[in-house]
Amino acid sequence: MSQATLLNTPHFLTANPVRAYVATEIRYKIFMSIWAIVCLFHMATNRMFTIQLHFFLLSASAVYLLLKPSSVIRLIIFISLQLYEVFNALPVGSNHWIFAAFVNLTILRAIFYQVLKGRSFQIDKASLLETFAPIVRIELIILYFFVVFHKLNSGFFNPVASCASEFYVAQNAYSFLPTNDQVLAFNAYFTVLVEALIPILLCFRLTRNWGLLIGLIFHCLIAYNPINGFYDFSSVIFATYFLFTSDHFSNRIFRVYKSILNNRIHLKSQLPQFSYKKFFVFLMIFVGGVFVVHVLTTQFRDYFRHIIWTAFSFSFIAIFITSMRTPDTTASIDDSFFKIPHASFLLIPVLVFLNGACPYLGLKTESSFAMFSNLRIEDGITNHYLVPVGSQIFDYQKELIEITSSSDKVLNSYASKNKLLVYPHFQRIIARRRPKTVTYIHNGEEKYFELANAGSELIQPQSYWFRKFIRFRPISKEDPQPCVH
Repeated sequence: MSQATLLNTPHFLTANPVRAYVATEIRYKIFMSIWAIVCLFHMATNRMFTIQLHFFLLSASAVYLLLKPSSVIRLIIFISLQLYEVFNALPVGSNHWIFAAFVNLTILRAIFYQVLKGRSFQIDKASLLETFAPIVRIELIILYFFVVFHKLNSGFFNPVASCASEFYVAQNAYSFLPTNDQVLAFNAYFTVLVEALIPILLCFRLTRNWGLLIGLIFHCLIAYNPINGFYDFSSVIFATYFLFTSDHFSNRIFRVYKSILNNRIHLKSQLPQFSYKKFFVFLMIFVGGVFVVHVLTTQFRDYFRHIIWTAFSFSFIAIFITSMRTPDTTASIDDSFFKIPHASFLLIPVLVFLNGACPYLGLKTESSFAMFSNLRIEDGITNHYLVPVGSQIFDYQKELIEITSSSDKVLNSYASKNKLLVYPHFQRIIARRRPKTVTYIHNGEEKYFELANAGSELIQPQSYWFRKFIRFRPISKEDPQPCVH
């Protein structure tokens, strides 16, 4: 019996283990294809394909995996290059790409687990998917928790300074929605409500599809915001959403793929047979195609957002909606939905949680899933409604530096923009850039740094691991805090 026949047979999960296995293998290949596409969206955001060699290699490995998503060797190459790229860029790193690194660590851990458990390098794809999928689901729920939790502060609910207001006004370039104070205030609450509702709905089988649909539409739309190329973040969410979908969705994707493949084969078989009708049709397609390319090239500056992302996200959502029409009768699907295969797998979700909790522990404030949240927790002051400053067990955020002037253009830019730096951030810049002079205020006292007479700790480099994993953002001298990453 063919794979297509197996997948077209209803209730295969409970009726036949062979059909369930085939379906899971198909799901594995689809997920790996989407996961490779995520990398291409990330690279396209800042046009990074040709900047450095490892960017090109990572992009090439994504295409290489996409051409054969069943290959574990290609997957390991792709994961290794992505993890290298993330580590090489640290402490700089976008939140979605760091989260993708956690997912890749989970997949890599699952590969090791399968090899050691089976005492073989022959890895079963269905078992591999079922090993890492529950962990990635937990990690996504943790991500959503912090995305919402960080926003529970007075700055985010202040319509004048809120990131919700700034993004709403920018998004309004595509519509004619009102932008009065009442709407902006409501939008902050609405944003938090949606982002809190999605993970709650995802946790339960009966509401999961509605959570996925809301999340897909929400993340599809914010990808068009002109402030940032959010399709890189949204593509990561789309990929991890796939692990929450039922087999009805992957079956539908498989059928669409087979239909396209069969039509392509049929079309190729018809090409050798000449007729004036075919010649005219092909000529019109060619001319029309060139015209469409011309229009898209001249009218859309960010073609990856408006063309590639639109095609990807709209197709994903459309296929998902059609799959929702088929009721999910597999009552046992949730038995292992969040089941951890081994206690050691808990390490990575714990790391995801700690990464999000870093600001409240007194550690890093960048790349901690607090993007665009208006959170302010430095210098013994917090605008968070729930977490007191006393939760900080590390002192890195407790002293602020105000730069008044400097011979260094980077430090001078902080002064001109009324930005304050936590002391470790200030010291890191001094040690790296070694400016000739800096005038700054520390603990209410004006101080002067001169490189020629420097003998202080300011020029001492910080430890390698501290520099690698801990990064702080500058904060505004004025409150409420403006919207920043």
